Amino acid sequence: MEIIERQGFDCVGTCPAGDLVVREEVRSMCAADKCHIYGTSWACPPACGDINDFERQMHSFLHCTVVQTVMQLEDEFDGETIVEAQRVQMERYFKMLDDLDDAGLSAQVMTFASGHCRLCKTCTYPDAPCRFPDKRPVSMEAAGLYVAETCTKAGIPYNHGKNTIAYSSCVLHN
Repeated sequence: MEIIERQGFDCVGTCPAGDLVVREEVRSMCAADKCHIYGTSWACPPACGDINDFERQMHSFLHCTVVQTVMQLEDEFDGETIVEAQRVQMERYFKMLDDLDDAGLSAQVMTFASGHCRLCKTCTYPDAPCRFPDKRPVSMEAAGLYVAETCTKAGIPYNHGKNTIAYSSCVLHN
């Protein structure tokens, strides 16, 4: 928890990992391809892994810690701040992964990111193996987690009020 908390996330909440509900309908939203990433990335469905495997792995942990970056928007069309909030969330997320790795703890946690992988300008999927399989961020949604529900279970808001944006990731640990 010390490593997670020192990353500067704006909100941190915890719930029992056994309370997480993996939903096929959430994973199915990926197949609707509204983000135009489905079937084009090692970190997204269908390549990221089987939803039932994710569920089994999640429930092998005791705790789920949800971490968020929250920013105030000038108005609902403030795309610049939305992009910045996502960048900051992923910067904090990858710093957390590096710190967990440096502490020898990366094999003892499971993490899910906010949004799709942006590690490479062009993903090698499906023609070649992933360049960064140990760093590849799989999103909470790709694992079947309904983000709003997971935040509520962890005791933190999903919606922080008018003209705000929040990006959420989670860490499963014992």
